[in-house]
Amino acid sequence: MISEQDKAKIIDIGRQYHVREIFLFGSSMDPSRKAKDIDLAVAGIAPEDFFNFYGDLLFELSKPIDLVDLSSDTKFNRLVYRDGIRLYGQSA
Repeated sequence: MISEQDKAKIIDIGRQYHVREIFLFGSSMDPSRKAKDIDLAVAGIAPEDFFNFYGDLLFELSKPIDLVDLSSDTKFNRLVYRDGIRLYGQSA
C-alpha cells in the first residue's frame, strides 16, 4: 500500500490538474506487500496536461510510478474501474 504522505500528494496534484478521478491499482493495493512502484490511473485529465501531471507525480512521490490514462474504453481500464482503489474523485 502507499504511504499517507504519497496519497496526500497524489490528491493535491490531481486537484491542481482538475482531474475527475485517480485510482490505485496493481501491487500498490496490497497492504501485505512493499511495492517498488505506484500504479495509478487517471480519468478526466486534459490530454495536453497528461505528461506534466505525470512529471509532477514523478517528482513529488517517494517511488517510481506507472500512470494509465482512463479516457478510452478498454478491458484493462474497465478492470481498473472495477477493482482499483479510488484515491480521488467520483464517478462521472
